[in-house]
Amino acid sequence: MGKKMKWLGALFGVLLQSALVFAQIPQLPQDEAPLITPPVEKKEIKEAKIDQEFLEITPFYGFYAIEGFSTSSVYGIRAALYITEAFFLEANYGVTEADTEAFTLRTGTFAFTDHQVSYWNVNVSYNLFPGQVFLTSRRTLNSMIYLSGGVGQTEFDTRNRFTFNVGTGYRIFFTDWMNAGFRLTVHSFEVDLAGVKDRLFNLEGIVGIGFFF
Repeated sequence: MGKKMKWLGALFGVLLQSALVFAQIPQLPQDEAPLITPPVEKKEIKEAKIDQEFLEITPFYGFYAIEGFSTSSVYGIRAALYITEAFFLEANYGVTEADTEAFTLRTGTFAFTDHQVSYWNVNVSYNLFPGQVFLTSRRTLNSMIYLSGGVGQTEFDTRNRFTFNVGTGYRIFFTDWMNAGFRLTVHSFEVDLAGVKDRLFNLEGIVGIGFFF
């Protein structure tokens, strides 16, 4: 019994000394400001926004490479109708020319009656990766990578041919009513030149400036 009382008395003494030491530690105020405050510089970034209008008109120019033929320039116009922020419908019309020199050298025949090639299509497009381009520390431009695909017709060698197309594009918005960008598209349709049926896959690359209305 005596030993237990001694152990309890010793334990009580240790706890009492700890409490006294803790009470003597100065408590720092919680709301006291730090002695050194790092400077924080707030920067206002001006961002080119996208207009709230739903219609976009884009004249374009580029190249059109018909499989088996030489590459020619293409020009045309594109109209886009925005359904949501992600989806939009577009209609395209383009005109190019079939340079038959490579075709004649390859096949030894000249089966063309009209060199001009024109097409139209209706596509559904989707804004895939919205982003930003930082021109300076205070100036940014919105950008967009999108996918596009649809169907239409191509007038090739005086005949209308059913055509499907898929492509991807990139645009930068300079103001809330103007943007510029480029797009790569593959157009595919069937032909029967020189008595042989074949499916052509034609690559088109264009640049354009779009205006919102």
